[in-house]
Amino acid sequence: MSIEENVRIVKDFFAAIGGSDRQAAQALCAEDIEWIIPGEDWPLAGTHRGHAGLAELLQKASGEMEISSPQPPEFVAQGDRVLVVGLATGKVKATNRTFEDYFVFAITVRNGKLTNIREYVDTQALARATKMDASPRPLPAEESWANVLFLRNPDGSLDTFRLEEALPLLTDEQIEAIRPFAEEQEIPAGQLVLHEGQTELDFLVVLKGAIEFSAADSFGKEPTRIVLIPERSFASDLSLLTNTPLAADGRTTEATRILRVRHSDFRRLLSAEPDLATVILRAFVLRQSYKFRHGVGAVVLIGKAIDPDIQKLRTFLSRSDYPHKLIEPDAKDQTGRSMLASYGIDPSDIPAAFIRKGCVLKKPSVFELASELGLVEKLPSDHVYDLAIAGSGPAGLAAAVSGASEGLDTIVFDALGPGGQAGSSSRIENYLGFPTGLSGQELASRAAVQALKFGVRLVSPRSVDRIVKAAEDFFELTLLDGARVLAKTVVLATGAVYRGLDIPEYGRFMGHGIHHSATLMEAQLCVGEDIAIVGGGNSAGQAALYLSKTTAQVHLLVRQKDLSSTMSSYLVERLQASPKVQIYFDTDLTALTGHESLETVEWRSADGHSWTKPIRNIFVMIGAVPNTEWLKGCIQLDSNGYIVTNPMSPFETSQPGVFAVGDVRAGSSKRVAAAVGEGSVVIQYAHHYLARASSVEATA
Repeated sequence: MSIEENVRIVKDFFAAIGGSDRQAAQALCAEDIEWIIPGEDWPLAGTHRGHAGLAELLQKASGEMEISSPQPPEFVAQGDRVLVVGLATGKVKATNRTFEDYFVFAITVRNGKLTNIREYVDTQALARATKMDASPRPLPAEESWANVLFLRNPDGSLDTFRLEEALPLLTDEQIEAIRPFAEEQEIPAGQLVLHEGQTELDFLVVLKGAIEFSAADSFGKEPTRIVLIPERSFASDLSLLTNTPLAADGRTTEATRILRVRHSDFRRLLSAEPDLATVILRAFVLRQSYKFRHGVGAVVLIGKAIDPDIQKLRTFLSRSDYPHKLIEPDAKDQTGRSMLASYGIDPSDIPAAFIRKGCVLKKPSVFELASELGLVEKLPSDHVYDLAIAGSGPAGLAAAVSGASEGLDTIVFDALGPGGQAGSSSRIENYLGFPTGLSGQELASRAAVQALKFGVRLVSPRSVDRIVKAAEDFFELTLLDGARVLAKTVVLATGAVYRGLDIPEYGRFMGHGIHHSATLMEAQLCVGEDIAIVGGGNSAGQAALYLSKTTAQVHLLVRQKDLSSTMSSYLVERLQASPKVQIYFDTDLTALTGHESLETVEWRSADGHSWTKPIRNIFVMIGAVPNTEWLKGCIQLDSNGYIVTNPMSPFETSQPGVFAVGDVRAGSSKRVAAAVGEGSVVIQYAHHYLARASSVEATA
């Protein structure tokens, strides 16, 4: 069905209800229709299922109340969902009391029938009308969304993206499933229940009342309202799983009754109720996206986008899903300059990071920024983990998910955050199960949430510097910052670092025009300009297609005579069909020139032709070298620096109990899907090692 047809069906449904034509209303609904109305004091509250439930609801509504709409509602279509926004006035017949209610309906339409109706309403106004005169809400009609969401899109419209999933209203059965893990509490109006900067958050379900969240920006201005958590929804986000500081304050708007699931019991709830866990985790991810879009609790970075130090900070924040925004000091609106002046920061002090009121970091490292944000936890030096993983690319995350889901106490370390080299891929279209493709960072973010669900401890930006066998039954891992962690087994998934070109001035322009990844951050640097990409593999092809959407022309420089042996055929076909991609075969990059940053690029083909172009950004994707320098003398490496593994136990290194997976392992296929497979399979070998070690200990 088309979007327009879905809207027409919903309009017909409301017209049928308004005309008291119950038969017509039922005909527009699926037999398993579900209509959820929040509130306890309100007589119509509850979950109404099927045609019988719908008929009972409509009959009860007409018998107990009179409703009218002073103005037509607004219908907003989003895929198979139609949002209905409006104002209703009416009277409860039993008390003869009036009410005024701003309502939001989220209605799902499939195959021409309404399958689900969820209301987001001011149930308190309706409840008051059953007992006393209701006070009109001080909200103008155009703010009718404001009973749930407060933040606006750039065009001024309220952000209602996937509202029914970001703020799901739990059914009676779901609430009852939560009760064994929770305690019921009465909270007075105006009380702070969750506060900015808090860690070890509890999971709160609103049974009656509401919780409103607000946050100040990084400059300490007046708090901005973000969202209202209505009855039957829950207050929390990914901070609960990552144990990172909360970005906003949550306060009750009136006397509120909640179910509180303690932080220590939350994962037990997820494990015991997998269907409910799906609803909760989907909401967490969407709320994180909502915070990211609107910069809730955002770090404000001041510096030049081409500055490599700024790029490192932005990459870390992006991979950590931490909201942030960049202001350039020489921007046309002079915002950056005025901010520097108002905080007494000299241009020589940039990049600078504004974190919160009174907290400004000058030239921070990634570790310093993470520490100030509360993302660097103190690690227990006496706790022995079952499994420690170095690297959180696809292989490391797959090992973490597999290990933790099978009961292994797991910790993962990474220098920047989840993603690895794959995190820089703009689009992966041949990964099984994703027919429309996904970016490398999307894959990593989903895998990270999955790992957190099973209790994995993700630690970044902190990397392992040394591994030694500390005793018969465990290893000691020393981090770059000096911290020490103990583990019974270790998986090395440190991947590879990008290979550079051996041409003059290459090092000088690293981070000043030369890039090794093609994400949104890099794409923003070259909108409307010509760019050059060096490489003939899938990464280069994916980057060329992605960047061609926003650049003027992509010049793809390929060393070999064709792409048949190095690039997937679907990418080759798309590149050849794109008018914005020009391919130069048998060609090498020969010269780079510029002052502070790259300005001109020269390349030459084998037949003697040369080109010189005014290009400020090039992308070098010619493979990588293994990230194993720190392992020399500890683990056996081959002549190219890759980790050698045991043919009889294909992932075990020269040190029993230490395993290698993904791109860092000699003989691996250097593909994302293969890395995920290796990370998943290595856990069975880790189990075998742990079983052998336990058997030896028992007989000793």
